[in-house]
Amino acid sequence: MRCREGTSGVLGLALAALASAGGTATGASAPATVARARYLMGTRLSITLPAPAPESAFEAAFAEVARLEAALSNWREASEVSRLNAAAAEGPVRCSPDLFGAVRAALHWAEETGGAFAPPVEPLVRAYGLRGADGRLPDGAGSVPAASDGAPGRGGPIGWRHVRIVPDARTIAFDARGVGIDLGGIGKGFALDAAARALRHRGIRVALLDFGGQVLAIGSPPGGGGWRVGIASPEDRERPIAWIAVRDRSVATSSNSERAVAGPSGPVGHILDPQRGVPAGYAGSITIVARDATTADALSTGLFVMGPERGSRWAAARELAVLFVWRRADGVLERRSTPPFETLQRNGSRPVAGRVAGAARAGS
Repeated sequence: MRCREGTSGVLGLALAALASAGGTATGASAPATVARARYLMGTRLSITLPAPAPESAFEAAFAEVARLEAALSNWREASEVSRLNAAAAEGPVRCSPDLFGAVRAALHWAEETGGAFAPPVEPLVRAYGLRGADGRLPDGAGSVPAASDGAPGRGGPIGWRHVRIVPDARTIAFDARGVGIDLGGIGKGFALDAAARALRHRGIRVALLDFGGQVLAIGSPPGGGGWRVGIASPEDRERPIAWIAVRDRSVATSSNSERAVAGPSGPVGHILDPQRGVPAGYAGSITIVARDATTADALSTGLFVMGPERGSRWAAARELAVLFVWRRADGVLERRSTPPFETLQRNGSRPVAGRVAGAARAGS
């Protein structure tokens, strides 16, 4: 499970989305687009629409994400999820549709992944010191307090089965004291889907949203074809190692390569294994393409925790487009992808011209 607010330094391997219109490879100029950006959930959300584009559409999408941040952010003591964590062990708490929907989606993917993705990791996040005193993830400057076995105590129950939901009443309760939900592994995707709904409500049928490196492509770019997305090396976010073409899909990447805190035995990565109560052992990256941003966000974390062997089998059995990239002990850069991802890659050879929609620093 990721510990993050959504900062660009914590959100996934660099994704450079290129809005490539048909004909750009032959030198023709791309159709005009309009882009706006806003800093939300600790990172940059950029939205690109075909020109002319109404400013009201941009503002509606940004406002929706800002509204959700107030409900879903663990980095705000007054947020709805923080209030839930403080009260749900005492009894059922009635939640807003937004928070209940996010928790319900998170629990769904916790069950589907066998706990590789699990939202109740708040106690583990705090035990490892993965939030700085200023409400930001420390950038190598934090430290983990040593316990007798060299690892911090969990500080509370972790498993997703400690969370009880009642859909008809829209309530959430914890079955033990110390349980705490962290939506860092799904909140950004949930917000992206909400922003897309806000755009569609205003008649927008073509758009590219880039939220700190997670991309949501709506429709086809001006000129036709797919939105071409470049996936960076886990060691150099400026160097794409693969290109894919997508439409009506979200692309998310998780990596542990940049953000960490200092532990007794070395750096502690911020992607946590809920089942083992320790940082995930995989040292590469994983990219997934899904039909919606919520799914892509959650599964980029869950598959990272699974690692290439188990994760690629799990994804292939569900016909998901997934790419694992890591460096072997002998220095060779290894890749493992599922057939659906290979199909996307065949259709996504790099265009000669296009617009870079944005890139996030490694570390989702």
